[in-house]
Amino acid sequence: MSIRVLYFGELREHIGTQQDELPWLGQPDQAFTVQDLIAELTSRAGHYAEVLTSDSPLKVAVNQNMANLMTPIPDHAEVALFRPVTGG
Repeated sequence: MSIRVLYFGELREHIGTQQDELPWLGQPDQAFTVQDLIAELTSRAGHYAEVLTSDSPLKVAVNQNMANLMTPIPDHAEVALFRPVTGG
């Protein structure tokens, strides 16, 4: 039971890794959400808290579908974290 967290762009550079493999932290009677995952990651050592709690918007995809803070994360999910990209 696990979750793969992928970091892209600025997040990958600041955190210093492109992915983490975490144990699935859900409970049978309670959904484990994107918000729960971000709280778990920000409690870690290193640059996680600094990068994930900055004022810059954070985009999230769960199993390649755009998600919000209340989106549940199932066991064996792939969660991608990235900043919005603009072009010109």
